[in-house]
Formats: sequence, structure tokens, C-alpha cells
Amino acid sequence: MKSSLVLTLSAISLLTACSGGGDGFNEDANGNNGGNVPGPGGSNGETVAITANNAVAVTRVSYQAALSSGALAGFTSGTGLVSTAPGGVSKIDGSLATSNKIGNSTASVPIPETTEECPQGGSTTLSGEIADPLTPTLTPGDSFDIFFSMCDDGLSVVDGGLFYEVVAFSGDILTSLYSLTMAATFTDFQVATAEDELVSNGDLTVRIDTRQFPSLETEVSGNSLTIDGNVASVAMTDFSSVFAQDTGVSPSPYTQSSSGTIDSSLLSGVVSYATTVDFEGFDADYPDTGVFVIYGSNSSARLTAIDNVNVRVEIDADGDSVYEETFETSWVELEAL
Repeated sequence: MKSSLVLTLSAISLLTACSGGGDGFNEDANGNNGGNVPGPGGSNGETVAITANNAVAVTRVSYQAALSSGALAGFTSGTGLVSTAPGGVSKIDGSLATSNKIGNSTASVPIPETTEECPQGGSTTLSGEIADPLTPTLTPGDSFDIFFSMCDDGLSVVDGGLFYEVVAFSGDILTSLYSLTMAATFTDFQVATAEDELVSNGDLTVRIDTRQFPSLETEVSGNSLTIDGNVASVAMTDFSSVFAQDTGVSPSPYTQSSSGTIDSSLLSGVVSYATTVDFEGFDADYPDTGVFVIYGSNSSARLTAIDNVNVRVEIDADGDSVYEETFETSWVELEAL
């Protein structure tokens, strides 16, 4: 039935990705251990001035926020997208277009309220409304509600509700060649793991395009999304991330672009970011090409991929478009710094 389509959205991996990956969010903009930090930034909207002292933290937190916005489209491996890249980039695989899991499950129009038990306890309840009951495929206005009641899959415990609505659909879902856009709303949606407990509020839009399979594309955008956790609190506004991959060759090349604004408790203020040159890489590797710029108060930092192992960070502390300081490190070390 149509309701099975909501299973393509993995809320657990979505919010886990936004935690910044554990140790990735453990310092503030001055290099101090963040600990339990309440509220996004406490900045009152003030923009961070990027300096040599805080450039590492600003770059790391901003880059991880950009990756997290892409990982908001993280899907389970059985439906086409997985978030397995070491940099946090959502990786598209071929299972969405090669299986009929979605197509076979959409033949029945009605969406009765259905409750399923979770593997380690708790349950999920799914319901929805069909805008066009005569059309046995997705149509704009179709909506789905998922309510998690302490749903434990052995790795995370999820509680709260999600609301999805189909914004646009074209193509043929029976062949899994289509473009699907869905809007999602989160209200006090909680995900608890061994490392963190996250509460999310806000909205986002996810677009999936499989019409040119084996070339696949996903886009995530949103006006406002806040994620409060034990380690950090983040507010993202006007964010967007586009990820594309050609799964028809091996290794599979991918591209990613991101932009947005972030107010993080670890930065004590606001910065904006954008990929000025798209990131490019292969399979689950870090990018080997791409430029990512973080804009602060009369200042900026520029992250450049040297290859899939090394990265360069440059600092313009006075906003004159001249990068006065430069250092190089590895992608792995950047996340750990």
C-alpha cells in the first residue's frame, strides 16, 4: 500500500547524523570542551568572528552540519540510500531502482492505522490520508503520520511523531524510475542512543530522483530545523544539500553541494556556509575535490579538498578576501580535532 513508502525515510539515521558523530562536536569555538551545552549558541543571533584560535572548531562544526543536512535524506539500505561514507555523506546504492519493494507495496490505496512492534520493544503506528483514492500511485497531497512509542531497534530508541506529505511526484513507481518530493515536519521528535539523546523540531523537504538510473540524486532543504542534544544544540536555517551518484560504474563517483546557516552552542554564534566548488569523490571515500567556505563576522575560513586523505584550511580573519593563515591536515584528523 502507499503507506509503505514512508518506510523509505530512516528517522534514526537522520537524527543520529545530526549529532555530529560523537567526538566531532566536543569543543567550542575557543577550543574548550563543550560538555553539556544548553540552547543553540546562546548567541542572540550574533555572528561569530572567525580567527586563528577558533577556525578549526568553526570549520569542523560547519562542515559536519553541511554533511548532516545531506544525511537528513539518509535511507535504509533496503530502499536506496545509506549513510556509510566516513565523512557522513549519504551514499546512494542501486537497491531502490532494482527492487520492486516500493512498487509492489503501493497497489492497495487505503491506509488503515497499522501498529508494528519494534525488534527490542516499543512500537510504531502508521496512518495517513490519500488525496486521490482512485490513483494507485503517489499523488500530491498524500500524507502519512508515523508515531514512535519508545521504539527500540537495539541501537536507538525513538519516541514521537513525524508527518510527511507528498509535494510532487512524476514517473512510474512500479519501475522505480521517478522523481518524488516529500515535506516532513518534526515536533519534539526524540532519538536516544548510547552516546546522545536528541530532540528535533522543524521542517525539511526531501527530493529523490531515480529517473536516470543508475545515476541517482537526492536533495534536502529546509527553512528551520533545531536539534538539541546532550553534547550540542544546533539550529539550521535556509539549508540545502544536493547529493548525486552514478552507481552504474565502479568505483561510483559522487558529487555534493551544500549551503545554509548554523547557530551552534559550540560556536556561541552564527555562521553561514556554502560549497563554492562541488565536492567530488568515489564510493564511501572522503571527497578528493571541492571547496567549502564558512562566512563569519567580517571573516571567513576556506576548506579545500587536496585529495581523499588530506585537506587544507585557510583563514581570512579580517574580511579582506586574503587568507593570511593556512594549515593542512587529514579528513580524519579534522573530524577528531
